[in-house]
Amino acid sequence: MKKVFLAATFVAALMIQACNSGQNSTGSGDSSAMDSTTMGSTMDMTTDTSGMNPASSDPKDFMEKAAIGGMMEVEAGKIAQTQASSQSVKDFAALMVKDHSAANKELMGIASKKSVTLPASLPAAEQEHLDAMKKMSGAEFDKHYIGMMVQDHDKTVSLFKAGSKNPDAEVSGFATKTLPIIESHAQKATEIQGTMK
Repeated sequence: MKKVFLAATFVAALMIQACNSGQNSTGSGDSSAMDSTTMGSTMDMTTDTSGMNPASSDPKDFMEKAAIGGMMEVEAGKIAQTQASSQSVKDFAALMVKDHSAANKELMGIASKKSVTLPASLPAAEQEHLDAMKKMSGAEFDKHYIGMMVQDHDKTVSLFKAGSKNPDAEVSGFATKTLPIIESHAQKATEIQGTMK
């Protein structure tokens, strides 16, 4: 149950990032896809969140954003597990993959019950960001990835706070259950970032 909650949280975070993938900037982005795609680029870390309206009361809108964010988190985490040089970054990435995969799975179950089709792949901008991250390594990668995680999780927390007020009981329940996990990820990413020079 805990794993599912964590995964849901990651999915939400990824959805937020995916919805905001219109622009890439050197910040941090918490977007992951439902599928596991790879992340890695020297592109900017943050994604454009202008298309994401966390206050939307449409359950489908929330689920789609959360799914994209979740996919992004999983894929970025997979890349970080191989490209990062810091063990703390690798451990954090493994947690992201585990928690967001579980959240993605739970979200897919809810979407299936509601006949909502979630995105099966990341938007082009997010995929390009991941591809660029694959070309990074060492301390450069670590800083980019953790910066992205700090920024993306902040956006995901906002998305899930809004989702917890969604009129759809299953959607709001998922968001409420997953929110503490996402907040925990945001705190851990900020702590790791604070140790970097």
